[in-house]
Amino acid sequence: MLRKWRYFILIVTLVLFGACGKQEARYIFFFIGDGMGHTQISSAERYLAAMENKSGIIPLAMNLAPATGYATSFSASKHITDSGAAGTALATGFKTSNGTVSMDAEHRYPLKTLAETAKERGLKVGIVTTVDIDHATPAVFYAHQPSRSNYYEIAAQLAYSDFDFFAGGDFRKKKDPKGNSEQDIVDQIKQNGFVFVNNATAFRYLEPGAGRVVFIHPDSNDEYAMPYVIDLDEGSITQDAMLQKAVAMLEGPEGFFIMFEGGKIDWACHANDAKTSILETLAFDDAIRVALEFYNKHRKHTLIVITADHETGGMTMGTSYGDDNIDLSKLKWQTGSFTELTREFSDSRASMIEQYGEDHVKAHPEWAFDFAEKQTGIGDESKGLGLNEYERGELQTAYLKSFEKLNWENPYEYILYGGYDPFMMSVSRMLSRKAGIGWTTFSHTAVPLPVRAFGVGAERFNGYYDNTDIPDKILQLMVK
Repeated sequence: MLRKWRYFILIVTLVLFGACGKQEARYIFFFIGDGMGHTQISSAERYLAAMENKSGIIPLAMNLAPATGYATSFSASKHITDSGAAGTALATGFKTSNGTVSMDAEHRYPLKTLAETAKERGLKVGIVTTVDIDHATPAVFYAHQPSRSNYYEIAAQLAYSDFDFFAGGDFRKKKDPKGNSEQDIVDQIKQNGFVFVNNATAFRYLEPGAGRVVFIHPDSNDEYAMPYVIDLDEGSITQDAMLQKAVAMLEGPEGFFIMFEGGKIDWACHANDAKTSILETLAFDDAIRVALEFYNKHRKHTLIVITADHETGGMTMGTSYGDDNIDLSKLKWQTGSFTELTREFSDSRASMIEQYGEDHVKAHPEWAFDFAEKQTGIGDESKGLGLNEYERGELQTAYLKSFEKLNWENPYEYILYGGYDPFMMSVSRMLSRKAGIGWTTFSHTAVPLPVRAFGVGAERFNGYYDNTDIPDKILQLMVK
């Protein structure tokens, strides 16, 4: 009899201990580096070291996480996912088809998202991104659409959501293309009780108690996103500043769920732009530091999870030139993103053609070589970026191609230039190559993706699993 009582007391003690020790996260940060594979992270660490003339790496904050894992990312329809399907997996825990936003693969029904569950459980919800706020990754947390291209419908679902804070680039479609509504998206946002902010001064003066907020970055460009870090004007609102504001607006005893996307890591890697990718990754890491500062004050109730939706570009460190060629400090001479530099190059070429005629400009490529040297260092022997005869021939061929209307369905032309200006793409890849960075594609890849975690229940994110497991792990830890 005594033995039975001892057994009963032991069971009760274990149950009570388990209840007292239950892990619950009241403050959840979910970071998604769009296009951010292992090499994007590692190259940023090596770039920091190279810029200080050190060998090895200077670790990013994300890589100091006590829990590390890797996740697979295939979609329901493809080996290689897009951001719609990958984002849906991360937001809902379910696979779907490429291009879909938080619906099942056959587009029959919506899938409940982490953010929607967080709201149901009483947490405040914030969605922050560096690209347009109706882009695939932010959209999967608040919208349900059969196509990620349904920009107006996605934006309308944002306007009528009950979330608390949105920040990012501008809307792609403000007017209803079907003509069913005369109100534009901004009117709908205001009508639904949001404070709409699209200038820096108003953003900086936002304080808790102002109500629910939609902030559109005032420097959103013709791609509807905030500029790349390398192109950002001094004094402009940065990624870490947006997250700081989100935390300030959402912090409270009820807790919060914040999804933060570093969306332009992906865009830079599509363009095989090594330096811009690195700087975007470093800025993303700065935002993670904001979350870590919060975590250090609220360790018992905070969870930080960091991952990616897919890798972009097939980025690697090491080329056929061999190990001795890796020197990421050679990237320092690049003055702007290749998107911005290509715009400048195209404008200069158009101006010269108007002045001198196309035949004359085609016959005199010296100005283009001078442009590349001034903006990237390519061609300057003193910077370790001199050109050999083969490389000059490569750029000369690309220069002449840049005058042609190319057929991007031609696999040979696409493999070489990826739909970008041939001359500037050749310069971009050449600079990467000389710094020791290689690229295999202009699109996404299927490699497993890094997962990092700090805080409550972080140990659950160790190991190797699928991307659909990540939201399940977060839900298990989210306060009920």
